[in-house]
Amino acid sequence: MFEYMNQINQIRQQVSQSGFSGTAVIDAHPKTGIIRLKVSTTPPENMGPFITGFTRLLNVALAMANVTAKVHIAEDK
Repeated sequence: MFEYMNQINQIRQQVSQSGFSGTAVIDAHPKTGIIRLKVSTTPPENMGPFITGFTRLLNVALAMANVTAKVHIAEDK
């Protein structure tokens, strides 16, 4: 029944062994439909690729819930 938790833990262990980690704060306001997310990564140079990939994952999750999302990813210079 909880086999997916074993898979999550295995992936988490593999990511940890690669040296990647981070923290996040989620601020949700259900009545207004606002979700804010603040993420920090170790090492810091992984921030860009992580946020870009997470944004794509979030877009897929919204699409599966039949929610159309407009996505803009800023190109930092």
